[in-house]
Amino acid sequence: MINKVKAFIKKNNLILDKPIIVAVSGGADSVSLLDVLHKLGYKLVLAHVNHNKREESKIEQIAMENLAKELNIPFELLDYHYSNSNNFQSEAHFARYDFFKDLCKKYNTNIIATAHHKDDQIETVLMKLMEGSNLYGYGGIAIESKREDYSIVRPLLCVSKDEIYDYCKKNNLVYFEDASNMSNDYLRNRIRHNVIPILKNECANVLDKIMEYSIQAHEAFDYIRSESINYLESNNNQIDYNTYNSLNIALKKDILALLLEKYNIRKNNEIIEKILTILKDSNGTKIINLENNYSFVKNYNKAYIKENNIVNKESYLMNIEDRIKIGNYVFYFTNSHNNKSANYIKLCYNDLEFPLTIRYRENGDEIDLGFGAKKINRILIDKKVPKDIRDSIPVVLDNRGKILWLVNYQKSDFVAKMKEKGDLLLACEVLNDGK
Repeated sequence: MINKVKAFIKKNNLILDKPIIVAVSGGADSVSLLDVLHKLGYKLVLAHVNHNKREESKIEQIAMENLAKELNIPFELLDYHYSNSNNFQSEAHFARYDFFKDLCKKYNTNIIATAHHKDDQIETVLMKLMEGSNLYGYGGIAIESKREDYSIVRPLLCVSKDEIYDYCKKNNLVYFEDASNMSNDYLRNRIRHNVIPILKNECANVLDKIMEYSIQAHEAFDYIRSESINYLESNNNQIDYNTYNSLNIALKKDILALLLEKYNIRKNNEIIEKILTILKDSNGTKIINLENNYSFVKNYNKAYIKENNIVNKESYLMNIEDRIKIGNYVFYFTNSHNNKSANYIKLCYNDLEFPLTIRYRENGDEIDLGFGAKKINRILIDKKVPKDIRDSIPVVLDNRGKILWLVNYQKSDFVAKMKEKGDLLLACEVLNDGK
């Protein structure tokens, strides 16, 4: 087994000349991994997590600490205590990898090794097929998973569980069996105990066939993902209607998946198909609500993800000496066009009754254009203002409640007639990032 793992590491260029953080639970898989890597001469750190879920946990912790002493390598412990939330598996997963990442920094490395093997691979592939995923997920466990700060390598994906047990026996390795692995309460265990034996009986080399499938799926995904990254980088994380719809469907779907990932939004086939549907039509604005207060917005020839505005419904009263901030807008009176980044309307002081009102638009708002009133919403549609920002555009009203200005888009007839005799400027400056 040592030679097989050695060849697998070399073929896939898994481990460089750096310390390796080896995740060792105490089971046959991880104990074998540690022993093989040690005999191959790598510099190792034994990283053990005590989940404190079983009475045997403390015994296993002590055994792993003694094993590290025997091998003369560092021992690192995460003494993890469950917070009693509803999702132990997820919470513990993130705690483990935060622990491993911290060890990478401590030992100046970026390599974490885990003991996943061929039997884990077939179980994972079958689970993903049952649950639904993307091409990467359907490919199961990757030989190497590269993250921003570290890589997770899996040198035992070239061997089976039976080979691992044989290795432990021949090398007199002490390991522990988790009794929960025998329970059929978990889907993975039911697949392991009931489905895989049938597959092995039908196809003696099914583990090798699934591994081949996994490698091909991940190779295809890596190519598609590189194209997706290039597309989003060149389009500033937006989708251009004209270029996007000429792409292959596999690439189109992965671009959407990557975009959702960038905002930590869960992706599934249903949401991707919904987005694809609205991207077939370049007319108008369409919005799909996503989780975590985000929306996917298709605005004419562009599409993107944005955080939903939480519209402030308050009205702000404004007198001549006031400076009013609402959202990203600041209003103030001035006598000159001294700020090139601001927009202005000219008003006549003697024709105004204070205070004015600054607020966001409301349903039914109209503005008098001289030949009649026009709905604010209709003006925004005609000017092709994206639907997702319409509710964040302020309006200015006089003391009688008449709209004077739809900021940056339309002045009322009353304001237009003040162009010659107006002696006071109302300035509106748009701030960047709401500052």
